[in-house]
Amino acid sequence: MHLVSEVLDEQLTDARDRRAGRVDGIVIELREGKPPRLAYIEVSPITLFARFSRRFARWYARLDARLGNGRGVPFRIPWTRVRVERPFLRIDLDARATPIYALENWLRRTIIERIPWS
Repeated sequence: MHLVSEVLDEQLTDARDRRAGRVDGIVIELREGKPPRLAYIEVSPITLFARFSRRFARWYARLDARLGNGRGVPFRIPWTRVRVERPFLRIDLDARATPIYALENWLRRTIIERIPWS
């Protein structure tokens, strides 16, 4: 498998066929005397921003930490919970039960729901 072309930036769907973002990062585990192993994929603006600017990623991580418990760090999904089902990668999780939608939920609660006609 070609990780960069077949996994990085690919669309994720969750167990309920909802879109769950894109793969922003790949975490490889180095093992003594064994070949490297794909351990996790990361879904987070923090990881995406770090690909361009570590400074901006650190700033966003501090901001993201305000969104709730477990935030401020990239959300990692074990590779064992991912299946390749073209054209998507399917995760066997409910995305709504993860921090994937934290920013969207915060925007909905603090901005959208306060607009009288929304």
